[in-house]
Amino acid sequence: MSIRTRSALQSAWSILKKQPGNKALTSHFTCSISTKMATLKDHSLPETYTGLLFNSPSSPPTLTALPTPFPTAGTVIVKPLYSIIVQYANEIFTNGNPRGYKYPLPIVPGGACVARVAAVPSDATSLKPGQLVYTEVTVRSRDDPNIKILRGFNEGTTDGSRRLMRSDWRNGCWAELMAAPLEGVHALDEDVLLGKLGYKLEEFGSLSQLVVPYGGLADIGLKPGETILVAPATGAFSSAAVRIALAMGARVIAMGRNEASLEELKKLSDPGRVETVKISGDVQEDINALSKFGPIDVYFDISPRPASKSSHIRAGILSLRPGGRMCLMGGIAEDIGIPYGHIMHNGITIRGSFMNTIEQVKDMIKLIERGLLKIGSRAGMQIIGKYKLEDWEEAFRAAAGGGPGKSVQFIPNGE
Repeated sequence: MSIRTRSALQSAWSILKKQPGNKALTSHFTCSISTKMATLKDHSLPETYTGLLFNSPSSPPTLTALPTPFPTAGTVIVKPLYSIIVQYANEIFTNGNPRGYKYPLPIVPGGACVARVAAVPSDATSLKPGQLVYTEVTVRSRDDPNIKILRGFNEGTTDGSRRLMRSDWRNGCWAELMAAPLEGVHALDEDVLLGKLGYKLEEFGSLSQLVVPYGGLADIGLKPGETILVAPATGAFSSAAVRIALAMGARVIAMGRNEASLEELKKLSDPGRVETVKISGDVQEDINALSKFGPIDVYFDISPRPASKSSHIRAGILSLRPGGRMCLMGGIAEDIGIPYGHIMHNGITIRGSFMNTIEQVKDMIKLIERGLLKIGSRAGMQIIGKYKLEDWEEAFRAAAGGGPGKSVQFIPNGE
């Protein structure tokens, strides 16, 4: 708050107190002005915090002191503890951004994280400072929820999404502090998760890998007992989809090219719950391999960018039973060919999903707290590196060398 604004508020308050019959209004204004005149110190926040600031994808970042954001209405300030570094971070924020992600500069990257609440706004009714939380990467426009951005990563392509990214939600969690929208900060039951279930705090950094495919599987309505094809299944998010589908009670057919990774996925559950098929490059050969496992109810496609011509997409569609469903949740940017007649005659439903809803995050956390969805080491998920912000270059290299079920994390305030 500027000195001029503070002075104006104090003057208005002094005049209002002198007016007869204004007791109720004076009381309301006193509460309002005290809120507006609150300082960072009142919230036990420092004047500045350190963030990993990128001024260009062609030059190295710097650890920079940044002004601490204020917890205005609807804004929570969190202390990031563990944040996953995606495998392709070096293709977004360094080496000239070959992936072509759209983001404003300068920027502090980092999307989702497990964190502790540092300060809460006046309209927070349940969150408390010190509470353990999961903070989403997705930020949604409050007056148009169809407009979404990936904070600290991608501003999207519309005027609305760019405006949203360039307002209060530009910077992410590769920093000592981060501002987050209240609705995107989800409480974690520490007594249950760390106490009763015995998880380690660092294992919750993997939530960001799990919640994305959970959103797609929930959107497509995966039911217990159904057979789902996950293809490809050997990436970070796609292997997480296998874990989520198992927790939802489905039988999984995992498809991919890396046979060693496919064999690891078979170990996630009892015999017969996870079957594997190697992508051959030939559509009919893929169909023949898939047919050995009977009718497929759901095909969850989470293909990477280069996979638009891969045989598994057409094979997956042609292997769906009549009335089957397909969810598109991958990163392919170009158009793909589809078997129009087969889809029409068999009543196939194709649905696109981008990220997840707020309620889906809460639902997935419940699955973990009830012990139905396992995470961390007991789910075969490994943390292969934990790095401070100043070690970003080594961290990026380690992340690029990761694989399915393996993660590298920044620990800005690691406990």
